[in-house]
Amino acid sequence: MNHPLPEPENPLRTHCQWFSRLGWALFAQMAAMLAVQLGAGLLLALLAPAWRTSPLFLWCLSVGSAYGVGVPAFCLVLRGTPGAADKPRRSCSIHDFLRWLVITLGVVYAANLVTLVLTYLIGRLRGAPVVNPVDSLSGYPTVLNLLLGCVIAPLAEEYLFRGLLLDRLRQYGDRFAILSSALCFGLFHGTLNQLLYAVGVGTILAYVALYTGRLRYTILLHALLNFTSVGLVPLLELWGQAGDTLLNLLVFGSMVLGLPLFKAEFRRTSPAPGSVLLSAGWKWRLFFENPGMLFFCALAAFLILLNLG
Repeated sequence: MNHPLPEPENPLRTHCQWFSRLGWALFAQMAAMLAVQLGAGLLLALLAPAWRTSPLFLWCLSVGSAYGVGVPAFCLVLRGTPGAADKPRRSCSIHDFLRWLVITLGVVYAANLVTLVLTYLIGRLRGAPVVNPVDSLSGYPTVLNLLLGCVIAPLAEEYLFRGLLLDRLRQYGDRFAILSSALCFGLFHGTLNQLLYAVGVGTILAYVALYTGRLRYTILLHALLNFTSVGLVPLLELWGQAGDTLLNLLVFGSMVLGLPLFKAEFRRTSPAPGSVLLSAGWKWRLFFENPGMLFFCALAAFLILLNLG
């Protein structure tokens, strides 16, 4: 059975406090990361200004602050909170995994297409193009990008979002847990360029985690997805016109196949209702109307606006 929340005289207040605890954990991760980056930036300006342009140092600072400091901060705030006990353990066939991979790629490319249109319109309105912060990865050595995208990020982010966070939201029902954790995953990235596709990917990975009860599949899906951008796409670009043709086939083929499969996938399963009997309206209201989530959303919104440049 799921671990139920305690039921005091005012249970709604307890649910609000529970969501606030989750929000503070997300805020702690992001705030700790920014504090380290800001502190290191100030020290570098005083002691070693030349390091501020070193790709290796900037990569270490980015990864170390986000995962070496931010992840422990997240875990520290959630320390001692109960998760779900009755996790399903379903087998995953090669066919299932490949279907989920095609769905994930299709959703990512469709979300990126919408994002490109949105950022183009924003750029036209303000008279300056929107710079994608992810483009800065091209300045790092390929081996470091592969290490980050295919090993560090999948392990850390799946543990945080499809492990700790999703596990603590399951008691409110699978549907709510999937959507709320995906929204947090999107905001966690802190950029408009990554927001939509991160929400889409977070939705699929949360579904896979709940369906199988194992993180190994979501970690592998996450790693393969990142490999397409940090490994496969740069490789195809070296092939000239032939590479561009293959990349276009991958993008449009994934959307044509993946989006219908995405719709069918969620229709063929019945989400568990959870042990907390609240209406969907109350769940979402309590989820957002608390200090922890408000601070996290405000900080994420600030970063998104800041990264618009």
